[in-house]
Amino acid sequence: MSCQWKIKSFKVLIIILLLGIVGNAQAHELTIFVENWPPYHFEQNNKIVGISTELIEAALQKAKIRYKLVIYPFKRALITVQKKPNTMLFTVARIPQREDMFAWIGPLHPRRVYLYKLKNRTDIQIDDLEDIKKYYTGVLSGGSIEQFFTTNGFHKYNYHLVSKSEQLLKMLFKQRVDLIPGDPLDLAYQINRLGYKYSELEIAYLLSEEGGYYMIANKDTPDKIIVKIQESLEEVLATGARDRIIKKYVK
Repeated sequence: MSCQWKIKSFKVLIIILLLGIVGNAQAHELTIFVENWPPYHFEQNNKIVGISTELIEAALQKAKIRYKLVIYPFKRALITVQKKPNTMLFTVARIPQREDMFAWIGPLHPRRVYLYKLKNRTDIQIDDLEDIKKYYTGVLSGGSIEQFFTTNGFHKYNYHLVSKSEQLLKMLFKQRVDLIPGDPLDLAYQINRLGYKYSELEIAYLLSEEGGYYMIANKDTPDKIIVKIQESLEEVLATGARDRIIKKYVK
């Protein structure tokens, strides 16, 4: 075997190895986390579905980006995306405390969070944030409202933390809490699913309309991937897809 042939064989081997490395890199999936938060994302018949899920999947498919969806507790998902490359999470409120921690894609939805009470609780009167501290509020652990309460001087005895959003409605109707924060779409879906009556609820206070709901990405995600998904999402939203999808889940 000649030396020249050995050199050529070695070069071919190097090229094959490099192509394999590049191929593996291109084949790497993004791991995209979602919490169980109907109607935005939840598991149904062994498939993750929901309003935000359909929007994001349409954008990713348009952008030709490989991904896998994983249901994961929200608080842990936030920490994971902050630390681990090739990870993302939706649907996330864009608030100042999180701004510099992630790359942002969106908005997926506008954001308005109200405090709700039972209509028969005429004793509950709220005109400002200080009034809220007079009552006991159910709050999702690790969510934007817990951070909002902490930032605005609420104490642990002012609110009760839960791990799942559906627990909030159950606690309110059992009168274990006085108030719960709610997103109108989330609340309408949950009330129908759990068999409660929307007519028995009443808005007590507009708590926040800050930012919007987004998908977040680890900050080491290449800019070209962020831009590609952002542009694809904007194209999907421009078709009116969001309103059509909402009608599938909230009737």
